[in-house]
Amino acid sequence: MPIKKLEDLIKLVKSNPKKRVIVAYGQDETTILSTKKAIELKFAEFTLIGDEKKIKRICSDLDIDPSIYTIINEPDEIESGKKAISLINKGEGDVLMKGLISTDKILKCILDKKDGLMIPGATLSHISIAEIPDYHKLLIFTDAAFIPRPDINQKIAMTNYAIKTAMKIGVKRPKVAIISFSEKTNPKIPTAVDAAFISKMADRNQIKHADVDGPLSIDLSIDPESLKYKNVTSCVKGNADCLIFPFLEVANVFYKSLTYFAHADMVTYIVGTKVPTTLSSRSDTAKNKLYSLAFSCLMAEDKKDEIVEEEI
Repeated sequence: MPIKKLEDLIKLVKSNPKKRVIVAYGQDETTILSTKKAIELKFAEFTLIGDEKKIKRICSDLDIDPSIYTIINEPDEIESGKKAISLINKGEGDVLMKGLISTDKILKCILDKKDGLMIPGATLSHISIAEIPDYHKLLIFTDAAFIPRPDINQKIAMTNYAIKTAMKIGVKRPKVAIISFSEKTNPKIPTAVDAAFISKMADRNQIKHADVDGPLSIDLSIDPESLKYKNVTSCVKGNADCLIFPFLEVANVFYKSLTYFAHADMVTYIVGTKVPTTLSSRSDTAKNKLYSLAFSCLMAEDKKDEIVEEEI
């Protein structure tokens, strides 16, 4: 059965062996609160890399014993990212977590050709899982952070990543909508052409284990009544598990609208890296960071198989 709530991730991850999480620039209150909760729930242990004095001061302010962490003193933001990835590459961590380090700096470290964290030949992408009060199940979407104008190959990779994510939370055959502004396939609209191409690939089993349709507008993707009103037939049936957005701007506005207007809880993480990597916003809540941690630790269970598949 697919999970319905992000809190259910905790139950799933607690049944697995404890994971080692390396936190880049782990010197902010929400990161420390979320990691403390993960330790209490016994699904992870943590190495915090950052300014040791600040980390211990925050722990003191929150009445947390800093000895529950391994702390590596590195006050420089970019160097903390490099050290975190170095520990991962040495096999000393199962998951990378973004702390107070900015997204551009952690990405610079991840993308370093010599010492970074990229899987050779993989597409680096950003996945979100939203628990939306007025939607009846978890909704997965991509890419709200990395790829400004994904080409067709990147969109195919994004689609496969979203399918794997949905299957990981128990969706046996995900319904995937490739988003455009309309359901009409117009050769003058590149996003519509790409969506139709990916949809046909799924029809011919080049994209497996999912029902994929596009181009579809948002309403036709998530509202069965809109399908009836517009007299459109779709294998997604207005019941999407996954949305693949055409541009970063569209996905990012969707992400922030869900967060601020719909008060959605959110998991965010990076795919295409050697280990699962959380990428919560620096302003995100401790609860959302905990959920992102839980999902990344869950993904770490089968990461070796995933790396082999990517390289093939």
